[in-house]
Parts: sequence; C-alpha cells; structure tokens
Amino acid sequence: MIIEDFDAPKTVLVEQATAADREIIVDSLTRAFWDDPMYNWLAKQDAYLGARFRRIFEAYWQHFAFPYEQIWTTEDRLGAALWSPPNCWQLGLAEELAFLPDWIAVTGLGNLYSRWRAIEKIQAKHPHTPHWYLMAVGVAYEARGQGYCSKLLRPVLDICDRTQTPAYLENSKAQNTRMYERFGFKVTEELTVAKGVTLWLMWREPRIFG
Repeated sequence: MIIEDFDAPKTVLVEQATAADREIIVDSLTRAFWDDPMYNWLAKQDAYLGARFRRIFEAYWQHFAFPYEQIWTTEDRLGAALWSPPNCWQLGLAEELAFLPDWIAVTGLGNLYSRWRAIEKIQAKHPHTPHWYLMAVGVAYEARGQGYCSKLLRPVLDICDRTQTPAYLENSKAQNTRMYERFGFKVTEELTVAKGVTLWLMWREPRIFG
C-alpha cells in the first residue's frame, strides 16, 4: 500500500516495507538514532557500538513490527516508522527469553541487569487500553527537514482515526515533543530512566470527524 501526503514533497511516497528492505532500513534507523540519549544509554559504549545499535532495530523488526506488516518506509528507504497493532506490543515469557540474546548483544553482559530493570520500569507505565504503539520513527540525517516524518506517521494515524483507536509512544528527545503534539499526541508523564535519560510518554486520542 502506498500513501501520498500532499503536505510533504510530492516526490516522496510512503509504502509498507518488505523483507528485502530489512538491511537498508535498519541502516537508516541506526543512523537516525545515532545521537539519541536513550539508545546511547542502552547500548554499551565500545568499539562495537555500531553493531549494537543495529541489533536494536534488527530486534524491533523481527519481534515487534514486521510480523504484523507494520513497518512503513519512504520510497528511498531513508526513513521508517515501526508500529505494533493493538494488543501486540507486549512479549510473553517465551518471547522475552528469545529476545535475551538481542539484549545481551546491545547492552553487554555487565549492563544487562540495569538496562533490563529500566525497560521494566518503562513497560510498567505502558497503557493497557488497546492502542497502536509507535516503537520508532526515524529519518536518516541527509533526508531530514523534507516532511518525511509527517508522511511516515500518516498511514497508521489515519487507521487510528478511522477505527477510533488511540496511539502511544515514548519520546526520548525533548525537542521532538512539539512535533508529536502537531499530530495530536499529548505528554502524559515525564519519566526519568537514568541520569541524563528522560522519556516523555505521549498518548493520542483518535480524531473525530463530522
């Protein structure tokens, strides 16, 4: 499915990703989040940092978004939004155990416990009302400022409005709050994860038309 957004450049289209897009989209997201405080705190800071960052988005792809066909990307694959449909964001025990090698690869064994506890703290705040969960939306540096984010968010937010379903995200950069607010998200809580790491938990009620 391809969505054209007339508020953004006409030359950019948004479509659902396929399995063949995995490597290039993971690369674009890795570059998009390279300066993100939360992900830099999660990933062990060593010579393998690039690989650790990639592993985050490889895990998101494999465990959360791609099984539900909810990865939206730009035609040039420089941006992507990863969503989980209602009631699909939480992993069961077996799935969490399957996720463990990814966690160790990202955090390193020495940081695993503290990072795992932090994620549990974040998950404890996660709403239980059925909603669409935006795990990540990112645009590679060279494509920023061209309306990509608006286009990437629109397909699922349109679904939210048509089906009258809320949406939820965890924003890790204060400067992005205003952008999300333009799409109807509102901050429900400011959560301190660690020193220098804050998340703004944001909820969006569906828009009612007519």
